[in-house]
Amino acid sequence: MGSSKQLCKTLKMKVIDAHNAGEGYKKIAKRCQLAVSTVRNVIKRWQIRGTVEVKMRSGRPRKLSDRTARMLVRKTNQNPHLTAKNLQEDLADSGVVVHRSTVQRCLHRQGLHGRVSRRKPYLRPHHKIQRLKYATGHLQKPDAFWKQVLWTDEVKIELFGHNQQRHVWRKKGAAFHEKNTLPTIKHGGGSIMLWGCVAASGTGNIARVEGRMDSTKYQQILEANITPSVKKLKLKRGWLLQQDNDPKHTSKSTMEYLKRRRLKVLEWPSQSPDLNIIENLWVDLKRAVHARRPKNITELEAFCKEEWEKIPSTRIERLLAGYEKRLQVLLYPPHTPLQKQTSYT
Repeated sequence: MGSSKQLCKTLKMKVIDAHNAGEGYKKIAKRCQLAVSTVRNVIKRWQIRGTVEVKMRSGRPRKLSDRTARMLVRKTNQNPHLTAKNLQEDLADSGVVVHRSTVQRCLHRQGLHGRVSRRKPYLRPHHKIQRLKYATGHLQKPDAFWKQVLWTDEVKIELFGHNQQRHVWRKKGAAFHEKNTLPTIKHGGGSIMLWGCVAASGTGNIARVEGRMDSTKYQQILEANITPSVKKLKLKRGWLLQQDNDPKHTSKSTMEYLKRRRLKVLEWPSQSPDLNIIENLWVDLKRAVHARRPKNITELEAFCKEEWEKIPSTRIERLLAGYEKRLQVLLYPPHTPLQKQTSYT
């Protein structure tokens, strides 16, 4: 049986005042529209406690003790990938039987909440050292330095791959109605590989990579697109080519080609897509292209080239303006005092 509704303080004081005025229980109950037993209990509690305020109730004791809560926190700190069910089973092995939601509430009180793990490249110790060295050497570079960098990268864009995880307004039981579903095709319905470049002044050329990309094909792409892009973006003498450390970019034949063409390459740490501003533009491109719903590979390529040209230079300027913050994160990871220099992990 559930607890009864609590009387308000005003009504209780009305009962007490009537009692002090000499009225009987039945008369007070009739005037206040209460049960006689309720009037009696209000007056009795007031006589014992001297107040009509409700005492704080302790409630049901928690099933998990403070010691057990600390143990759960310790386990999640050691292995954040443990699920509430895993922790529930560990408790059961030690003789503490609780529901999974009890474990979750306990962790919530400790400030721990389940979240989707962020993805990041796997970094070996030497990768961290290289990234730290890059950040240290380029943190104080002036804006003019970054404006003379030609950022390049390759990306794979699927025909239907970006149409995942869209929301629809539907009623219960209508999940599989055709208008509420998204068509899926194995392997994304086909894809294309693109090479592109940008600089502070805007987007340069974007080219489709036919077949498998190797050192020879990469050099052909550079030969066909670098000079027109540099002219289009009005890069001055001494500009730098940015590329990652993919084997086809650092092969012996590619390095000889770059040397022969007298192309200066920006020193680049391995496993560092987060330092390349063009990665943000690929996301913008995919979103814009798939909003147009291309029906085939030909349309996909055409839309990619059209949307690439539409990316405003102000978008790139904003990315470069915040580049110093990216380097600071390498030197001073989040929640680390700025006075203490540590490598990015």
